[in-house]
Amino acid sequence: MELKLVPVSPEDKSTLINLYELYEYDFSKYTGRDVDRNGKFEVNIDYYWEGDERWNPFFIEVADTIVGFIVVLFENMDTDPDPTHVIYDFMILQKYRRSGMGRKAAIMAFNMYKANWLVSQMAENITAITFWRSVINEFKKGNYTERYREERKKYIQEFTTKI
Repeated sequence: MELKLVPVSPEDKSTLINLYELYEYDFSKYTGRDVDRNGKFEVNIDYYWEGDERWNPFFIEVADTIVGFIVVLFENMDTDPDPTHVIYDFMILQKYRRSGMGRKAAIMAFNMYKANWLVSQMAENITAITFWRSVINEFKKGNYTERYREERKKYIQEFTTKI
């Protein structure tokens, strides 16, 4: 099956918001976040399409079925002509996890841009840390660095695709 990263258009914003609801639900065990009085997690992604070209959301699709999403942020684009690229948000629907689709989508994203990259995970999210270490190690053949930021309680992997 062919996996594709499909740019999310403003017309598909509501679909991405629906996926973010599921994403926020998954992360609530780490963030402690609660739903609002309507039983929803408040999600606002309007800024993705308000002229701020730093945000690059993609649906992850297989056979025209959405299996997740990824958001690539050009972190410091407003001050640096060579911005650092960040995997800002990434989610594979539970049904498709452990199928290799997430790994393939991540590598496709890395190959889309020649850039310096940052990927971070919450220290409590052992599953994400294990996933990203494995993907990046395979992709870069061990040529990356990792650090832990105590004040943010996050692991961060750094590497480049410029070479």
